[in-house]
Amino acid sequence: MLTVGVQTWGTDVAALERYWAAADELGFARITYGDGLGDWTHDGWTMLGALAVLTRRARIGPAVTYAFDASSHHPSWLAKRALAVDHLSSGRLDLRLAVGAEAADAARAWLAHGIRYPGAAERLQTLEESIRIVRGLWQADRGFEHRGPRYELRGAWLGPAPVQRPGPPIWIAAMGPRALAVTARCADGWEASYVAPEDFARRWQHLATLLMAEGRAVDSLRRSVELDAIVTGAGEALEPVLARFGTERGIDSDHPLLNTVLAGEGKAIAERIADYEAAGATDLMLGFADFPSTRMLELFAATVLHA
Repeated sequence: MLTVGVQTWGTDVAALERYWAAADELGFARITYGDGLGDWTHDGWTMLGALAVLTRRARIGPAVTYAFDASSHHPSWLAKRALAVDHLSSGRLDLRLAVGAEAADAARAWLAHGIRYPGAAERLQTLEESIRIVRGLWQADRGFEHRGPRYELRGAWLGPAPVQRPGPPIWIAAMGPRALAVTARCADGWEASYVAPEDFARRWQHLATLLMAEGRAVDSLRRSVELDAIVTGAGEALEPVLARFGTERGIDSDHPLLNTVLAGEGKAIAERIADYEAAGATDLMLGFADFPSTRMLELFAATVLHA
């Protein structure tokens, strides 16, 4: 059965608390919060601690977090922070990791803080090594040894043990062939971003082939797609809301992103969701266009989630 989660971001703590409580009570399967150095978010891992104790049901985690260099998140610190949130949430954490964007402005944003931003090949290699270290530290009952191209750990040990055994699920947000290959080797879940159902199906078919080549069962991996959602009430005009969404995003009416937005009344959105499920998705992660208002969140719950 396909599950639906929500993405959150922003720095208005009171609004976030209201939104998290509403999403949890309405039955959304996951709630994530963005991690980064931009002015659109607080420190992601600090906020996840708050999210853990302010919710009771939903699984939680970073929208994505990064491990492409020790100066972003050293894998030992990442493992330790994840343990704290796993305990605070009574075992509801998903560790969601990203490779990092190829765009030049992504590199500039990290470099502005003195954080190195390696090329794609090095970021992928470091991500895979970091996952091995994180899992090794979670599972070791005595000193953990590791020697790799980036890190060397000698007799390292973390406690307490994770609530989830052998550890929280690790997801990778991946789009390109090399990132999908890393996902096939070491992830529990995969997420694509802002793609149409046909594009998602194509990437999933490629990933399924990679999983089989690794000797893994195809259904061993959960598959998510990240999308924007614009939910309208009965008889409410969609076009003005779409136009406002485009203006806020700084995109034209023919921008390809608009082809991936779940937009309209509940029935139309449910039909589009069925297309993603047929394409192989097991999960959706939605960013509602009126966030931090809970109106669309509640409309979606009433007309789609519980329909």
